[in-house]
Amino acid sequence: IKLRRTANARERDRTYNVNNAFHHLRSIIPTEPADRKLSKIETIRLATSYIAHLHTVINTDLHLHQQPCLMSGACEGVDDGGDNGPTIICTFCLSASKAHSNGVTF
Repeated sequence: IKLRRTANARERDRTYNVNNAFHHLRSIIPTEPADRKLSKIETIRLATSYIAHLHTVINTDLHLHQQPCLMSGACEGVDDGGDNGPTIICTFCLSASKAHSNGVTF
C-alpha cells in the first residue's frame, strides 16, 4: 500500500508539472479571443505554428501587417492536422494585419 501511495504521489506531481507547463505555454501564445481555452493538442499545434511564424518574421524584412509568412511562402504546406489539406494562411499574420487596419501598431 505504501508503494502505491508513493507512486500515486509521483504521478500527481508529474501531472501537476505537465499541466503547469501547458498553462505557461498557453499564456505565451496569442489567441483570438485572448481568453480562449485551448486543449493540449491545440496548444502544441499553435505553439509550433507560432514558432514558425516568429522564425519567418525574424528572417524577412516585412512588417507584421504585410503578412510575412504568406509573402515568403512559409505557410504553404504547413499541416494543421485536418483533412482539408495544408494550411495556407498564417493566423498570426492575419491577426496582425487586422490589428494594423484597425489602427493598432506593433
